[in-house]
Amino acid sequence: MIPELRRRLALESIEQFEYFRSVQWLDQVDSTNRHLDRQIKAGQVPLPCIAVADEQSAGVGRGANRWYSPQGCLMFSMAIEHSLLDPANTPQRLAMLPLRVGLALAQSLEPLVRSQPKVKWPNDVLVEDRKISGILIESQTVGSQTVGSQVVGSMGYAIIGIGINCTVEFDQAPEEVRRHAVSLHQVLADRAQEQVSCESVLLGFLRSWFDLQEVCASEPDWIERHWPAWDWLADREIQVQQPSRTWHGRADGIGSDGSLRLIDSQAIRHTILSGTVRVLE
Repeated sequence: MIPELRRRLALESIEQFEYFRSVQWLDQVDSTNRHLDRQIKAGQVPLPCIAVADEQSAGVGRGANRWYSPQGCLMFSMAIEHSLLDPANTPQRLAMLPLRVGLALAQSLEPLVRSQPKVKWPNDVLVEDRKISGILIESQTVGSQTVGSQVVGSMGYAIIGIGINCTVEFDQAPEEVRRHAVSLHQVLADRAQEQVSCESVLLGFLRSWFDLQEVCASEPDWIERHWPAWDWLADREIQVQQPSRTWHGRADGIGSDGSLRLIDSQAIRHTILSGTVRVLE
């Protein structure tokens, strides 16, 4: 009865934000990102919307990666119009979206854990150097369609998929996951177990997300200015793998467009827009 009550209260709290026009909490789905994208393109749900799942059968990460999503993992996706994320619809601001989501998530977890969460460019959140959350953002476009009684023209939107290890036990996880992942309940700072329920973590993130949205609207350079305090890669020797080449050097923060800055062995600074980052021991 308590889990059912907690779920009902969480759904009511999400409705009270008066932001999402559709709220779904599903028992099972292949992927919350794919689920929302199918519904949006079929005109079944309006934007912005959110879907949460107790179980994913085909959760996805960046590239060909799959997200390990056992019981105790909070899995959800938000689909939001580009015009809501950035009224000016500037590519530079939208490129900062993964970092904005990561920072909001790290800030929401900070009061719960015994050491500060950090964001690993571009889309992971770590606590005590282990991954506690992954983020996958996909940009989509939908053509003219009818939603309810309204005809909606072509528009771009982002699907923000987030997985957070809340009360995950990794005994049965693949070796790679056991070595590099952590669950929130393992790094609590003298807090009650109730505070790491999926419902409470979701609501904490949403409050942090809306707060950061408001800050960034009034201070467009806020993320760039505050990034050093949350940057897990800062001053680390790293390797960045891209399809056509591999970069080596020292991480040197981010650019105004959310790009990773890297200083190579010749003291030349490079700007990297995408790639898979690995820290060199």
